[in-house]
Amino acid sequence: MLGIAIGHRTARVGKLAPDGRTTVTVTDLAGTDPGADLATALATLLAGTPDEEAVLGLPASADREAEARLRRAAEDAGLHVSRVVPEPVAVALHYGAIIEGVHCTVLVVDQSGPTVDLTVLTITPDLTVHIVTTRTEELTDALSATARELTEAAPDAVLLSGDLYSTPSHRTAIENLPEAQSLTVRCTTPEQAVVHGLLLLEDFGLLRTERGPAPTGTRFPPPLEDPEPRTSPTAEKDPEPKNTPADNALKGREELRDQPPPPRTEPPTATTTKGREELRDQPPPPRTEPTTATTPPTSAPAPAPAPAPAPALEPEPTPTPIPTPSATLHSVPVTQLQAIRRDDHLLVLWAWPDTALTARIRWRREDTTATGNGPHDGDIRCQRRVYEHDGGLDLPVGRGAITLTVEALVPDATVDTEGAASLRIPAEPPIVEYEPSLRRRLTGTRIATVTFTARTGCDLPALRIVHALGRYRPTSTAEGTVLHEVPAQRLPTGVPLAVEFPFPSTRGPSWLVCFPADGPDSGLGPGPGSDQDRDPENDNDIDLRPTALHRLRVT
Repeated sequence: MLGIAIGHRTARVGKLAPDGRTTVTVTDLAGTDPGADLATALATLLAGTPDEEAVLGLPASADREAEARLRRAAEDAGLHVSRVVPEPVAVALHYGAIIEGVHCTVLVVDQSGPTVDLTVLTITPDLTVHIVTTRTEELTDALSATARELTEAAPDAVLLSGDLYSTPSHRTAIENLPEAQSLTVRCTTPEQAVVHGLLLLEDFGLLRTERGPAPTGTRFPPPLEDPEPRTSPTAEKDPEPKNTPADNALKGREELRDQPPPPRTEPPTATTTKGREELRDQPPPPRTEPTTATTPPTSAPAPAPAPAPAPALEPEPTPTPIPTPSATLHSVPVTQLQAIRRDDHLLVLWAWPDTALTARIRWRREDTTATGNGPHDGDIRCQRRVYEHDGGLDLPVGRGAITLTVEALVPDATVDTEGAASLRIPAEPPIVEYEPSLRRRLTGTRIATVTFTARTGCDLPALRIVHALGRYRPTSTAEGTVLHEVPAQRLPTGVPLAVEFPFPSTRGPSWLVCFPADGPDSGLGPGPGSDQDRDPENDNDIDLRPTALHRLRVT
């Protein structure tokens, strides 16, 4: 299975290795026009490749005609094309953003050559991806264009793709945008995001892609119409209806009295033979039906019973309006609030109330003199689906002391609404990194240099630089020889402090390690400035660490 993504000026081909890793090959298409000559571009990519099944990716701005041209060119090149999807959809698959039952909006930032594609995707719970907007910007305008898209689209997360974002500085530039402070920026192997997402389509199943925004629906759908609507009740028929008026009966009797009687004829007698023959030959007289009145009998009609009173009708019930969700949200405290430090970030965790879909998070830095990264205070809202998708809330707050407050927002105040969950996180000690080095002068003597650098301005305590021999680095001053002592002094932010001292002649492996002069590893008992006499509110300890452990070995 091959994953092939042909961009505006570059093409990427990915293939799963036997060990499960994805190998990516990037080809510059500067000499060819992939939009006009796809067959040539594919021939350049697939030189020497046998017939294989392939999943193709194309820019989100491509239309149906471009997709058909790409499919025909791939089939002419000997590939068996299984699917063709836009590249931003493949990036969303790479980061696992397409999940059944989840509705979210993401911004895909895909760098390909000297351009960056910015695409807004809306993912609906039925595994349908809507391409809302897409634009292509030059690499020099990528950061400002990303800020505009974050303002206009208001996505839930940002997904990075391309070789450019494998450099931490470019990812940090997007994280530091004011519009991205409350968002999650995903950046995991961005150079393989497109082709790895294409390869995942083989086992993904049904996936629909549409253009345009997702349809908006109300929270509660309107009720279905009754196929048999109720009608107003009708009065029951009278089982004993009234008789016809007496005038009609009198008129019928008068017509019967005025009718003339029928003529009277003498029938022949049967006393003689001739009479009997005439009687036999004579046709029978016509049978006349007696005239009957169409009216009731002449007797006086019986008095009609009094009409029964109509039953009282109950008023029809008025339709009950559908309740709409209240627009007013009430703040309730959360439970199980905790914060885990990750360098200058905080991972905030809490237990959500059942009816809460949004939480409000506020924080304030207590050490106003600190110069670390992150804002001094903040007030944001976190959606529950984003929290559950990311496994918590990540806050860039620096290394200073923080007061954190979290409260959930619910539509009805059916639980206790007094107060909010609050937590105070103590400050982390400032980080001071050091790196030893060794050089030889023309006279043959060796000089050791130890360079100290602080991420934030701090007071550097007195230090001892210990030299030790052997295969293992020393863990205290008692395991080596103190070659130099660094006096306590102020260490500004980003300004390196270099100390030099003579290095003795040695044979075999040797180490240079720094220890605080009054620390637990100094080999001295408690004294002024030790842990027994330190004020916790004025703790000036530092986090002293080497830039790399292997650099501590100088010979």
